[in-house]
Amino acid sequence: MVEAVGQGSLASSDRSVELIVAASPESLAVLRTLVAAVAAFEDFDLDAIADIRLAVDEACTGLIRAAVPGSSLRVVVDPANDAVVIRASATCVADDNRGDAVVKPDSFSWHVLSSLADEVSTFADEQAIDGTQVLGVSLTSRRVSLQR
Repeated sequence: MVEAVGQGSLASSDRSVELIVAASPESLAVLRTLVAAVAAFEDFDLDAIADIRLAVDEACTGLIRAAVPGSSLRVVVDPANDAVVIRASATCVADDNRGDAVVKPDSFSWHVLSSLADEVSTFADEQAIDGTQVLGVSLTSRRVSLQR
């Protein structure tokens, strides 16, 4: 399996959860379950949890389509007091548009993600010698209420 290296450890707080799975459609159910469990543990309401699950499914599906065969998909769920940030990345064929190959702005996927998450962005590492690079999508969902 080609591991999605780069972006160092995407985990950034002591409450974050990182999962690395094969970049294949069979992994989507595990990822949806992970983000739903973290969001539920963080007291997000049921509608927000459903939106987060759908957004992760959409973002990871795009990454799986763009991933180099045999690569892995890395997902980091980083909850904070006011939001949860989810970063997903995979090793893909190099992209001069800095991540737009996964989810292009103004594409249908971008509109879906933008309607499900409060913030959507893409990121990319530097191109490797073999013509690959780590591409990713970052999603932020904010709490409706800060009462915690």
